Amino acid sequence: MASPEADLVDYALALRPGDIPAAVARHATDIVLDTIGVAIGAAARAHHSGAICEAYVLDRRGRSSTGEATLWSGQGGVLADDAALCNGTWAEVLDYQDVVVDPRNNGHAGVAIVPASLAVAELVGADGAAFLTALVAGFQVSLAVLRALGRNHRNAGRGFRTSTLAAPLGATVACGRLLGLGRDQVLDAMGIAGACAVSGLMPSLSPAEGRFGMDKDLANGLSAELAVRAARLAALGMTGSHAVITGDRGVLASHGHGDATPLRLPAGEVPDLAAVALKKYPASYGVHACVEALLGLMDEHGLKAADIVHIVARVKADSASSLASRVLANHMAARFSLPYAIASAAVRQHCVLDDFEDAAIGDAAVRAMMDRVEVVADPALTEFHRATGGFPGEVEIRTHHAALRRRIDYPVGSAQRPMSRVEMAAKFQALTAGHLAPATQSALIAAIAGIGDIGDVRTVTRRLAPL
Repeated sequence: MASPEADLVDYALALRPGDIPAAVARHATDIVLDTIGVAIGAAARAHHSGAICEAYVLDRRGRSSTGEATLWSGQGGVLADDAALCNGTWAEVLDYQDVVVDPRNNGHAGVAIVPASLAVAELVGADGAAFLTALVAGFQVSLAVLRALGRNHRNAGRGFRTSTLAAPLGATVACGRLLGLGRDQVLDAMGIAGACAVSGLMPSLSPAEGRFGMDKDLANGLSAELAVRAARLAALGMTGSHAVITGDRGVLASHGHGDATPLRLPAGEVPDLAAVALKKYPASYGVHACVEALLGLMDEHGLKAADIVHIVARVKADSASSLASRVLANHMAARFSLPYAIASAAVRQHCVLDDFEDAAIGDAAVRAMMDRVEVVADPALTEFHRATGGFPGEVEIRTHHAALRRRIDYPVGSAQRPMSRVEMAAKFQALTAGHLAPATQSALIAAIAGIGDIGDVRTVTRRLAPL
C-alpha cells in the first residue's frame, strides 16, 4: 500500500497548471513578488545576517560558482544551493514575510519555498508555468505537514520553529519536480531534507533571553539551501526515508507531542493558498491587529500622541508572552515587541520599515510611550486563535476624556482581507526604493504578475540588478 508521503508526492507531481484556480495562481505570484521584495529590502538596508551569509558565499564564488542562479541582492550568479541560502536568509531578516494562518498551525513557508524553487527553476531554465506549478505543489506539501503536525512542537517550553519543520519538505518537493525527479527520488529527497534539517530551535526569539540573534535568519536560508541540495543529491542516487513525516521516527512522531493528526491531501485535492497571509507591517504578525486597530482609532478620532494617557493591547495568550519584550537589543527585538510596535505607531502615526531600524528604536518619545502600553492576554482572543488560526487583537486607547476600543480579527493581508495589487506594488516599491530603478521596479512587478506565461524565469531574475 502507498504511504501517506507517497500519496502526497503523487499529488504534487501530477499537478498541472490547469489544475490551479486562477485566484490561487494570482496569490502565488503575489507571494513571489513579496518574498523577493522583502529580501531586497533587507539587502538594501545591509542587515548583518544576510550580508555575512552573502559575503561567505561570494568569498568562495571564484572556486565554485557556475552562475546557476541569481542573488536577489544584485551581486550576480552563484550555485543554486548558495543562491537559495543567501536569498532565503535575506527574505527572513525583516520579519516581513508570508504567514500561514490555519486552525491547526501557524508559521512561514514561502520564505523558504520561493528562494529554493526559483533557484532550481533558473538552474534548469524552467518556464514560468512550470515554476509556478512547482511552487504551488510545494506549498500544498508544507501546508499538509503543518496541518498534520499541530502546534505542540512550540508549546509547554518546547521551542521548535514551525518553518524549519515543514517548509524544507515542501521546498524539496518543488525542487524535485523542477528537476524532473520521479516519485521515489522525490521521496528520497524529502527523507534527506527531513533527516538533515536544521533543528529549528527558537532561543533567539525568547523575550527572557533577549538575544534576538541572527541565527533565526540563517535557519531559514539553510532550510532553502537544504531543499535544493536534497533534491540534487536524490537525483544523483542519494536515498532517504520514504516515511519521513509519518514514520515511527518521523516528523509527527518526533514533534507532534500528542497533537498530530493524519497526513492528508488538500481538501478535494484542489490547490489552495488561502492559509498564506502576507504582511502589511514589517514586524511579527502578532502585532498587526493591534497596530491596525490603534492607527484606525487615532485617525478616526483625530488623536495625537499627546492625547494618550494609556493603551491596553489585548492579544492571544502566547503572543502576550512571546511579544512582551521591552528590552530592545536590536531591530529584531523591536519587531517582536508589541509594546514597541504600539508605542511607535502611536507616536509616529504610521508603521513603516524605518520605524524598526536600529536608528529608530532608541527614540525617546517612543520609549516614553512604551511605559503607557499595557499588554493583556485575552482568553476570548486566545480561543478565537485556536478555532481559526487567526491573529486577533484589540486596542483600548484611554485619553483624559474617553476610552476608545477597537478589535481586529483578521489583519490586512489575510485571506479575509487581502491586499490589492496596488498595495502589493506599493509594498514592493517601498522595499526596493533606492536599490532598483523605478522602471525596473515596474517591470518586475508586471513580469512576476504574469510569470505563468513567461518562457524562461531567467528573464525575470536578470532584472534584479541594482541602480
